[in-house]
Amino acid sequence: MKPYLPIWWAACLAVCFTAAGCGSSQTPASSSAAAPAQADSAISEPVTDDSAVPVPPQGASYSLHCAVYTDPTHIMDAKRVKEMLIRTTGLKDFYIVHGSDESDLYYGFYKTFDDRSQIAEYTRAQSDRAKISSLVDGNGEVIFPQVVFESINLPDPPAPREWDLANNPGYWTLQIAVYKGSPERKQAAVDAVREFRAHGVEAYFRHGEATSEVYIGGWPRDSVAEQDDSVAQSDNPDQPLLVVPGPLPKGVDSDNVYDSSGRKVKVVMPKLQIVDPKLKLATEQYPYYYVNGEVAGRKVQLADHTWQTVPWSSYLIQVPHENADQDQSDKTDSGQNQSMQPNDAGDGTPAPAVPGLGGLRQ
Repeated sequence: MKPYLPIWWAACLAVCFTAAGCGSSQTPASSSAAAPAQADSAISEPVTDDSAVPVPPQGASYSLHCAVYTDPTHIMDAKRVKEMLIRTTGLKDFYIVHGSDESDLYYGFYKTFDDRSQIAEYTRAQSDRAKISSLVDGNGEVIFPQVVFESINLPDPPAPREWDLANNPGYWTLQIAVYKGSPERKQAAVDAVREFRAHGVEAYFRHGEATSEVYIGGWPRDSVAEQDDSVAQSDNPDQPLLVVPGPLPKGVDSDNVYDSSGRKVKVVMPKLQIVDPKLKLATEQYPYYYVNGEVAGRKVQLADHTWQTVPWSSYLIQVPHENADQDQSDKTDSGQNQSMQPNDAGDGTPAPAVPGLGGLRQ
């Protein structure tokens, strides 16, 4: 049976992204930074309301993290420091991201900070970091001991609570997409869910630290037959695994599949047996896994030394309710169920796009 793929839904997963990756830990700082040496630390005027985070320029993926404030007065502390810095240093690009338990102080937006081929942007980013790092108080002490570049992580965009995966009443759900590597990834996931629901499809989003995922539906536990072993594994720890949702593409022999290093790959299929007709239909309607709006897959070498891309499948996972096992929550943090997860990130070209799905780029 050929999967039924309505054209409208594919378009809602296509979003413009700038690929970027940057990992850096948050920098702890005192909840009260002293004033720069040239300034009077007293602030008599009221602090302005800066609850709105500035919109990053197109293509920006990084910002300078200066400090985090965690005292009960963190919102006011961060606002006062920001206003003081702008007034006394002339540096206008400080901004704050407020959370329920902390407020983070940032400076500027950058397309890159380590790519010397983009020399103008590289120089601007490193110059700004040097300026912020050199700020001192009246005693000559450095105000921000650790100023680091971080991937931009904007606040959660507004969305109805019932769209959040945490409020999915089912036991099983189908993950079909992930957005990552862009400040707009949260908005992209919410927009995709909004489009699905506008067409009568039950959809959910989930925001993680670095990814935002999209899910379809919610089904009871008995929709899938319980199995003793649903984890893909090999008796040979050195043999790579390729987990596929069903039969391999035509012409691909499971006994003659090799990875890019020439190692023979063991092809396995998950042992989850779907018994609910509606869930089975959903897996046929949404068979593939999308990364930033494009079908993703793994490139494998056949016995004749030709290469073919095997698309990743959508993922059937347990809904991570608050009372679920922490182990299951950890499995879904990366956006994939461990029992159905490919053994690497894939190095092949994307599988043919579903009609109507354009891989838009900036």
